[in-house]
Amino acid sequence: MTSKRSETPAIAWFPADLSADGVDPDLHGYFQAETGHYVVLGTDPTDLRECRNLSAGSGIPPLHAIHTEQGWQFTAGGQPCIAKPYGLENDLFSRHAGLLETASMAQCGVIVCGCGSVGSLAALDLARSGVGRFLLIDDDLLSIENLCRHQCGLADLGRSKARAVADRIRLINPRADVQVHTTTLERLDPAVVAAFATAQDTHGQRLPSLLLAAADSRRADRYAAQLAAQLQLAFLSIGLWERAFAGELFYWHPDAPMPCYGCAFEGLIGSLSRRPEPQRRFYSNESELQQLDFQPGLAIDIAYVVQVGLKLAIDLLNRHNPRHVPRLLGKLSQYTLVCNSNDDRLGGEAAGIFSHPLQVTTSIQVGYGQNCPTCRRAC
Repeated sequence: MTSKRSETPAIAWFPADLSADGVDPDLHGYFQAETGHYVVLGTDPTDLRECRNLSAGSGIPPLHAIHTEQGWQFTAGGQPCIAKPYGLENDLFSRHAGLLETASMAQCGVIVCGCGSVGSLAALDLARSGVGRFLLIDDDLLSIENLCRHQCGLADLGRSKARAVADRIRLINPRADVQVHTTTLERLDPAVVAAFATAQDTHGQRLPSLLLAAADSRRADRYAAQLAAQLQLAFLSIGLWERAFAGELFYWHPDAPMPCYGCAFEGLIGSLSRRPEPQRRFYSNESELQQLDFQPGLAIDIAYVVQVGLKLAIDLLNRHNPRHVPRLLGKLSQYTLVCNSNDDRLGGEAAGIFSHPLQVTTSIQVGYGQNCPTCRRAC
C-alpha cells in the first residue's frame, strides 16, 4: 500500500533571490520528514545547528535544482517538487505591513549586553520585529537552571548563551547580521561596539542602533550607559526586581538633553528602586537559592516587563522615521516601573508602591547628578 505522504509531491521552499550561478548547486537547509517540506536557506554551507546539505541525501531524498527560463525547478529523489519562493519583506515580515517598515527595521542594529532570560527574549522578539543587525555580548554558558526562563532549550545546554541566541535569531531571519562576543561588555574592546554603532548605509548615513542593557547588575548597566553616551547611541536598560514581582526600564537618547543612567540612580538607589545591585548569577542550585533574598522569577513575569521595554526599543530605533507611530516613547518617563503583582508576599513592603497589578508608572521623574562627566559629554 502506498502512503498518502508518498503520493503527495514534496514542497521546496527557497529564497526568491537564490543565486542562479552554477549547475545543480548544493542546497543547504532543513527537511521536515513528516510533511515532505524542504526549506532551502541557500547554496553556501552554514554553521546553523542541524542545517544540512539537502542535495547530498544522507538518509533523505536528495534535493536537486535546475534554473530554467521559467525559474527554479526542483526534484526530490528524482520526483518533481512544488517550488515555493519566499522573500523576507514580502513573506517573512509581510504581516508587519502598516505597523513597521521592513526595509527600515532591517537596517536597525541592537547591541544586546547579556543574553540571559531578559536578553534572549529581547533579541528574538526584536528579530521577529525585523531588526536586521545584532551584536550579542555574554560570557556565560547555559545551565540547566536557566532553561525555565531562557528562550533556548536542552539542545543548547552547555553552550555559550550568546552563540545559542545567535542561532535562534538566524532561524527567524537567516539574512540577519549577527556578531557574537563571548565576554562581558567591560572586557570587550570599545572599538568593536563603536564600529557596530557607527555603521553607515550606502548614502553615508548612520544606521539606527540601540544599546540594550540586560545584564545582571547596575554596575554593568552603568558602564553600558556611559559607553552609549560617548558614542551618542540610544540606550535602554531592562531590569527585574526580586522574584520579578516588578521591573524597571530606563532609556536615554542623544537627541535632547536628559539625565543619564548614573544621574538617575544617584538619588534612587536605596530608596525607591529595589533592583539588586550586586551581580545576580544565582542560578546554581536550590540550596544556594534559598539563602538569597533575590530570586529570578517566572518566565511569564519576566516577559511582561521585557515586552513593555521592547515597545520602547522599537520607538528608539525609529525615532527619526517620520512614518513611525511611537508606541511608548514620549508617553513614559525616562525611568518607568512595571508591576506584575502588588502582593507583599511576592514583593515585600516594596509592593505597596503599586496600586494594582500590571501597573506601568508614568510619573517618576529623575534629575541630573552633581558634576556628572557623562552628562557633560552628552548634553
